[in-house]
Amino acid sequence: MIDVAAEYVRDVEKIAPCPELALDVLSMAHAPDCSIPKLSEKIEQDPGLTANMLQMANSAYFGHMKKITSVKDIIVRMGVDAVKIISITSASVGLLRSPQAAYALGRGELWRHSFAVAILANIIARYAKARDTAAIYTAGLLHDMGKVILDRPLQLESYNRDENDGQADLLAVERSLLHTDHAEVGMALLEKWGLPEAVCVPVGLHHDRTPAQSKRLEAKIIYLANHLVHLTEYDAGSSGDFFFDVLAYESMKEELPEVPNFEKNMRLIIEEFVDKYRESAAVFNL
Repeated sequence: MIDVAAEYVRDVEKIAPCPELALDVLSMAHAPDCSIPKLSEKIEQDPGLTANMLQMANSAYFGHMKKITSVKDIIVRMGVDAVKIISITSASVGLLRSPQAAYALGRGELWRHSFAVAILANIIARYAKARDTAAIYTAGLLHDMGKVILDRPLQLESYNRDENDGQADLLAVERSLLHTDHAEVGMALLEKWGLPEAVCVPVGLHHDRTPAQSKRLEAKIIYLANHLVHLTEYDAGSSGDFFFDVLAYESMKEELPEVPNFEKNMRLIIEEFVDKYRESAAVFNL
């Protein structure tokens, strides 16, 4: 099915064009020899991206008392990994905000879910003492990019074959109608964009419980974070309350991958996730 996935992203520029500067930022931030001065210079070419980064850097998410006024300020005071996370988040907003009708997702819903998975995955990765938390964050943020590519083909095939919208397993529907799925297509897309294996592979395995996934900590973290976010309900209205479905978690716990230090710290991890997501919501008008 990987060859089929590659076909779907062959002409991706016509389907889901990625702003050149956003793609440059994503690639530069994850390059082994990432030059922060060059990354800073690239970011500053786009006033909108710079403004988003400064807004996020000054948010309660990062908790800085003294106002940050430039990209260089972010680098000096917050460190390389923070710069990567902020730049990647800001660059990806436009890629994920559009509605995805085949998946019954309204405008901004895919973005909200993806951002939540990225935040939770980053926290889980820190507790698990994973090495490249920035790559795990990026994989969380982009894990459902394949849905952007498959949205139109899936709509067409569903209409042509008169598929029942009530089918619960969207992955099975994708595979039945398109002979691939959004995880495989997402991985193929990120590989085409030149992102590293540490980002691409967890995206491709985020619905996979095969031995290939079980050997990779970063893939297990994205799988776990994705499922946990689905168990967390957020009231975006006046209350802004979160509800984590503990009973649902307990019922499916045996099906989830084991991640170091997660189980014993689950309450702390979920509480930190809720706080950070709520603090971030205002920045991007989630």
